Amino acid sequence: MSVVELRDVTREHGQVHALKGVSLEVSAGELVAVMGPSGSGKSTLLNLAGGLDRPTSGVVTIEGEDLSRVKDLAALRRGHVGYVFQDLNLIPSLTAAENVMLPRELDGVRAGRARAEALAVLAEVGVEEIAGRFPEELSGGQRQRVAIARALVGERRLLLADEPTGALDTATGDEILELLRARCDAGAAVLLVTHEPRYAAWADRVTYLRDGLVAESSAVRLESAR
Repeated sequence: MSVVELRDVTREHGQVHALKGVSLEVSAGELVAVMGPSGSGKSTLLNLAGGLDRPTSGVVTIEGEDLSRVKDLAALRRGHVGYVFQDLNLIPSLTAAENVMLPRELDGVRAGRARAEALAVLAEVGVEEIAGRFPEELSGGQRQRVAIARALVGERRLLLADEPTGALDTATGDEILELLRARCDAGAAVLLVTHEPRYAAWADRVTYLRDGLVAESSAVRLESAR
């Protein structure tokens, strides 16, 4: 079943045509990598897929819901979509655990349960020992793992990751891809923007963007990558 689908989507910023009629579908259990040169529309595609931005034309659906008809997009995003932003967007005044808890608390989950879920997913990404530290006290790699934990917490069916291995060494990057792959194999859909062929090799399919258009889409899933 399709978790997210973009149909003939365009996005214009004034005179700039960021996307020019892109169609893409990601199913449950599928990891799709998006590659392309800088300015090709990769981050715009990710923002549209998660409802952070609206298309100029075309249709975006998450689990069959047309996002243009959704009144509370923020609630839909919290419940269905996990993000790993390129600039991480951690809240400086919150500890690592509190950053991970936040989307669950906003959805009405009690603090005790939200904290337990946050600690469990911090352990899953290998940084449970820094749960009480603030972002400024963490290394770049630790901050990246906290951001990934925040995206993984809860039962979200769609994970969007914009260069999630950017601040990480190769071994740690491989571990993060292994986590995303495991969530995918458990039934989530993952859309990954990356410029690294090494990490794209974890995907089931790679879509190449160029000048706002899909230049190529092909199956990959190289077992030798793992």
